[in-house]
Amino acid sequence: MKDIAQAIGRATVDAVVADFYTRVRAHPRLSIPFARVADWPRHEAHIAHFWWTSLGGERYLDVDYRVGPKHVEVGVTDALLDDWLALFATTLADHLPDELAAPWYERAARIGQSLLFLAAFAGHPHGGAPGGRA
Repeated sequence: MKDIAQAIGRATVDAVVADFYTRVRAHPRLSIPFARVADWPRHEAHIAHFWWTSLGGERYLDVDYRVGPKHVEVGVTDALLDDWLALFATTLADHLPDELAAPWYERAARIGQSLLFLAAFAGHPHGGAPGGRA
């Protein structure tokens, strides 16, 4: 993965993340769970760092992500993950050639499936938070 991070570059990771979250805020369903984000520049900086390190880049921030618990808390569902992945694929395609977009997308899809498994383990068989919030 380190070669992927270097091939993409930090500036492009930052651009993909910024563009993606602009699209998320305009999306009819994805905007709902993301409405709780109070500081978008900070959120995007953390997510860009997460992706950079997930793709093999060197850490440059000291951040505790808690990816699983945060996504279970906001109510990740199969439908939201499908929407998220579709929007992410489109965003990646707009910024990267296929040979760089594909491994990043595959990583995102694997993480998404892990989040759904975690939600099911927490007692939410189709994802989602207690009480049916999605």
